[in-house]
Amino acid sequence: MKDSVRIGMIGAGHIAWSHAEAWRKEATLAAVASRRIESARILAERYDIPHVCRDFGELLNRGDIDAVGITTPHHLHHPIALAAMEAGKSVFCEKPLALNGLQAREMWSTAQRCEVKTGVQSGMRLFPALRLLSRLLREGKAGQIHTFDAHWSFDWARQPDFPLTWRFLRAEAGSGALGDLGVYMIDAARWLVGEIAEVNAELAVYIAQRPLLTSGGHFGELRRLHREGELDIPCETGKVENDDVCQMLLRFENGARGSIRASRLHQEHSIRVDCERTSYLWQMSGDRRLMERSSEAEYTPVQDPEPPGDDTIVTTFLNNIRLDEDEAPTFREGLAAQLVIEAAVKSNETGGWVDVAC
Repeated sequence: MKDSVRIGMIGAGHIAWSHAEAWRKEATLAAVASRRIESARILAERYDIPHVCRDFGELLNRGDIDAVGITTPHHLHHPIALAAMEAGKSVFCEKPLALNGLQAREMWSTAQRCEVKTGVQSGMRLFPALRLLSRLLREGKAGQIHTFDAHWSFDWARQPDFPLTWRFLRAEAGSGALGDLGVYMIDAARWLVGEIAEVNAELAVYIAQRPLLTSGGHFGELRRLHREGELDIPCETGKVENDDVCQMLLRFENGARGSIRASRLHQEHSIRVDCERTSYLWQMSGDRRLMERSSEAEYTPVQDPEPPGDDTIVTTFLNNIRLDEDEAPTFREGLAAQLVIEAAVKSNETGGWVDVAC
């Protein structure tokens, strides 16, 4: 099964390494392309990838590629995915799917027209405790879902001298914490609770200026150098163009209410779902078990009778190719999350509730 799908990776930066780990477990890595050819060569050497390409067009022209994985900055997802699908390749894309709803709609419609399989990186769906939670909520024994509250925040940008990378720029990243981190919980909310009908969001920038980036290296390397005090910090600064913190209220189509908080300045990872008969709590810290509390009792662990699997972020995508299925998350889920992001941006501008487009 492993050798039945041949993968071409496009992008060789920080996130590409975790994708490569997943691909090599379940498929055959045939080629990698990057504008930073040296980064591609290093990745290729580490994961025994036989072919290195200077651009994605060269990779797409190869006859030994069945599907591509996109791990580029956000603004490149749309054009690369369209080109790949037109070339008959199935596409797995890092989140968020695109910069806006218009791009995401075109990506999904192109996938349907070209009859290729698609996938989007939705890592929350891999946690065993959340898979258990999804089953419990679908069974309905907890009763009506009342509220969903989630935090997905990292503090890598907490220090004001962390440099101005592409992640702080609208043209390349789109929104900030909302699109980069909040998208995880938007997908989790739709998966666990249901479709989101309306949002009311505030997007805040707390560090308005950051030092201009003068050194190369991928995101992970920049974080390491900054953390260890080895990064050259220039005096010249540039403007931060997107949100450091996002706070969003949700109204679901099924009547449930919710909230999502995403931040690149703070650290917290949790999901709580309150239902008619019980409440569930999951935290990424500790043993990551699903906890349950009914009435006034303390939270206690929920036992899962099903052993955890060894799925990776690409398992569902590859199964869809091999079995000709369309199990989520596909570009359809990426589009749905993008429309929530778009509504949140509009809500921040207008100061009120905004309907999520269909």
